[in-house]
Order: sequence, then C-alpha cells, then structure tokens
Amino acid sequence: MKKSTTIQELQKEYNPQEIIDAVEESFQKHRAKLVSIIGHSDSPILNYNQNQQISFLETDQDQNTIIDEVVESLKDAVYFMTLNKKERTLITQRMRSYESGYVNAILKRINYFLEEPELLRPPTWSISSQKRRKENVSGSVIDLLGALRSNLEIEMEYWENVSRAGYLTGFQMTMGKFFVILRDLGMSQKDQITMAQALFDSFHVDWDAGDRENIKMSLQKPALANYEKQQRELRQVASQPFSKTLTPEMILTLEELTFLYKKYLRRF
Repeated sequence: MKKSTTIQELQKEYNPQEIIDAVEESFQKHRAKLVSIIGHSDSPILNYNQNQQISFLETDQDQNTIIDEVVESLKDAVYFMTLNKKERTLITQRMRSYESGYVNAILKRINYFLEEPELLRPPTWSISSQKRRKENVSGSVIDLLGALRSNLEIEMEYWENVSRAGYLTGFQMTMGKFFVILRDLGMSQKDQITMAQALFDSFHVDWDAGDRENIKMSLQKPALANYEKQQRELRQVASQPFSKTLTPEMILTLEELTFLYKKYLRRF
C-alpha cells in the first residue's frame, strides 16, 4: 500500500505557519496606516457615520469602533497589498496546496479506518460481547467518522472545483467582509470603490489595471460572492442531521470541526 502523506509532512513541505505569522506581523506593522486611510478626513466612511448612521454612531467612540471594525476586516488583505503580483500568486498557491492537502490526508485516513470497522470490534467468535460493543462503542465511532467523512468530502469537492489561483485571488478571498461592512453602513457603490482604490493607491499595490471598473468587477464582486457563500455554509453547519447513535459531545465536535474546516481551511 502506498504511504499517505501525513499532516507533519505537509507542514514541513509548505510551512503554513510562516505565512500565518507573516500575515499577523504585516497587520501589526500597518495597522496604524490602515486606521489613517480609513479614518482620513476625506474618507467616505465619515460621511456615512455622520449622516446615515447618526442613531447608530452618536459619539467619536462609536465612529472609531466602526473604523476599527473595517481595519480588522483587512487583516489578511493588507499582507497581500505589500506583495507584488508574482508573490501574491505563489503565496495563494502554496497555502491552497497545504489546505487541500490537509483535507485530503485526513479523508484518506478516515477511509482506511472505515474500510476496516473490525478494528473496534472483538473477535467474531465473541458474539454476545460483539453485540454489546457494537451498539455502545463501535457503532457510535463509525457513525462519527462517517459523518466527518461526509463533511470532508464536501470540502474536497470545494478544492476540486476551486478557481485557479491568480494575482488577485488573495484579495478576492480576504476582502469580502470589508465590502460587506461598507454595504451594511449604506455606503454607495461609488464610495465603496473609492475606499478600495484609496487603499490600493496608499500601498502602491502591484495591479496596473486597478481602475474603478476593474476593482468592481475583478475584486469587489468575487470577494462578496466568496464571503457570502462561506457565510451561508457556516450557518448551515448546525442544521445538519446526525445519526441517533452520536452523543451530544460527538455532535458538538463534528459541528466545531466542520465550522473550522470551512472557515480556516478556505482562508486563502
């Protein structure tokens, strides 16, 4: 049997923690700059705070809260703003290779286990004991792994159909929440694009075609679609039906794992 790649081997090959640390370091380094851009006196967000959101934002503290929320939504995106086109593409490819490899590695191991369910059962000649253990232990564990496999197969399908990584993919995957916050403030399409363009100009983002129409079609629309799809799937996690053999603790574990797979293994 061909040896399957382990999670440790994937981590050694792609070193995802290096990228996660770089994202955090970049955000801390540029956070003040982001606050300055978003909260600048010419920023459209101040008009919406003052005019359309008066009942919601009555003090400077409230205004700063919204600015902070917008800034926090750019935590991953600002890292990509500091990279050139080639670097952005390579980072996305590297992290996606790790993320998809992670899902595939776990799925293979679960399949191996489910192909040999006797691992949790006593010898076949111990009939009475087998019945008891099958009902109390083996059946529950097998059902748990079966449910986890179903969730992982959905994740694997996502990776098999995900669009090819390009130099804009990093922004399309990380700026959805940014645009949602602006939209929920009641901000016009024009002003949303103005804010995105101000960010790109301030960070000198390597994108020759980064004009207003291209930002709308190549960045904003895909980013919103990706974010809203993820949010829909996350809301559906708790509504999934589970086998009656699963304990409440098992169901909670399944829901937590499914949530984490969808949220963090699709980060890039």
